[in-house]
Amino acid sequence: MRKSFGANKNRQDKKKVPKESSSDPQTWEQYMEEGVLLEEKGERYATGDKAKRFYEKAGDMYNKACKLNPEDSDCLYNFGRVLYILVDFTHSACQKLSLLNASIERFRTALMYDPDNADTLFNLGQALTTHAEVIQDHNEDDEHHDHEHMKEDDDQGSPVERAALELQEAITLFENCYSIQQRELYASVQEAFPKNSSGKEEKPAESAVQELKELSSAAGALIDTLISSSQALTSLAYLVKTVERSQEYYRQAAGKLDIALGVGNDKLLWPAGVESSSSSKDKRKEATLELLLESESDEVLPATKPVSSFREAEPQSDTINQKEKISDIHLQYSAVYSSQAERYYDDMGKISEEFHEKALSHLDTVLSHRPRQVMALCDKGDLLGGWAQGLAELEKNSATLSDGELDRWDSTSTISFGTSDAVAAAEPTEASADGAKSSRPARIWQLFASATRAFLSALDVEPQNTSILEKLGDIHWSRSRLSSSVALKNRPTLLNNASVYYRYAWDSCKEATGDGVDLEQRLEVLLSWAQVLRAMPGRDEDVQRVLRQWKRSGGTKEMLKELLEDDSGDILQEDFIEFALKQALQGL
Repeated sequence: MRKSFGANKNRQDKKKVPKESSSDPQTWEQYMEEGVLLEEKGERYATGDKAKRFYEKAGDMYNKACKLNPEDSDCLYNFGRVLYILVDFTHSACQKLSLLNASIERFRTALMYDPDNADTLFNLGQALTTHAEVIQDHNEDDEHHDHEHMKEDDDQGSPVERAALELQEAITLFENCYSIQQRELYASVQEAFPKNSSGKEEKPAESAVQELKELSSAAGALIDTLISSSQALTSLAYLVKTVERSQEYYRQAAGKLDIALGVGNDKLLWPAGVESSSSSKDKRKEATLELLLESESDEVLPATKPVSSFREAEPQSDTINQKEKISDIHLQYSAVYSSQAERYYDDMGKISEEFHEKALSHLDTVLSHRPRQVMALCDKGDLLGGWAQGLAELEKNSATLSDGELDRWDSTSTISFGTSDAVAAAEPTEASADGAKSSRPARIWQLFASATRAFLSALDVEPQNTSILEKLGDIHWSRSRLSSSVALKNRPTLLNNASVYYRYAWDSCKEATGDGVDLEQRLEVLLSWAQVLRAMPGRDEDVQRVLRQWKRSGGTKEMLKELLEDDSGDILQEDFIEFALKQALQGL
């Protein structure tokens, strides 16, 4: 249970639909049709127990169909796809691995009978990428994990080594998928815009519109494949040991996005009606004015109960949206540079302003068009918060950073914090011969303040989102621990805000059925809340109350001991974990 600022999954959804249907499945075709109908019901609910039940029933139909015709690639594909979707409905690492293994097996078998199917190649690549993530995040040697799966993989080395092999296979699959999709897209373009056409025979309007929809759909699928390939390369770049190979994989990851951006900007492939630059500028100005939350003062505003004041209409169209695809590309660009910044810090022990600025620039590109996109806002909060945390750690560990450790920064820096936040007022600078040294605390404060604003903007769209509320608690806690004069001045408000946001996070997730929130996150929220309360004068009874709630919710002494042995991240501090363990040993 490691808490830090930082860190998502791009999936192509396409079902194979048979021609026949029946309300009482008996034949292969009828089982397939019923499976598709149940899957579509699951898609309508999207999340929650109802969606999960429909997907499970769809899987049961596909399983029965596969038993009747075990060599049908469409049936195997649909079954594997539903198993992969069900991975998102469980928080158990053992269950995730079991579902992923079953999904991967169906996709592999489907490719035996239809080796050039782009959908199957893509989804197998996705499943392998997800499997690589799970085995990195969870130690399969733990007694609670899947021992059968563990024995299967023992010969392949450590979890990191196995993950690297799976990512390499996924990258190859995405390459094969891309080659097929590229050929199909080129053929579609040639058909829609024949070179030898005299122009005298115009196509019917309906036919032309349908052709353009098919082109944009094919272009969107190609972009999804390139983004997924970039994601796998980014993960692999972070895993490999040598700096040279890591840099090469990051270069390839960005290169895939360069190609994707070219596809996204190709006017032949997309319907007309792109927003004018003046309209975009008006939106940017409007967003900037709306988000001046802490820009005029060093004072931290008290936390208030989150209530959404904004609703963003989703486009109701079966046409692939060009701007959404371009936004997806820029989000992945940001993920590449964020990962590269983290890897650079791990390798060199230095902060890379260049990688952070590149990541931030791509997020601001997304937010300039869609200022309330929650994923981009949260990514921006994570990026700025992690950047500030890294600088704070270096500041704490070194009285003076050399120019080699951090590029000298001054108030005239050209970095843009984007439309989602105006530049925060800096801490009053004390006289010092070292101008860079005096500006570093101000820079840390500004970055944390901008991260806070990004999360507050996301919360305005999703006021009951537990993860956003928890992040706001984390970031106020981190700001309260800074030693600058502005942080000390605002410390009481920062601690109170952290407590309030953790309480709201707990209120939103304390029900065991809460969507997307597992036991580990609920326990994290309670421990973080108790830690903040312990730092506030006169709150001893509240600390005990929250720790008792943590214990009733499933917290154990073993969990605390594990936190002490491992890296608990940036939020939970060792002295607090020792305190909580002592309380637990005494019986709470």
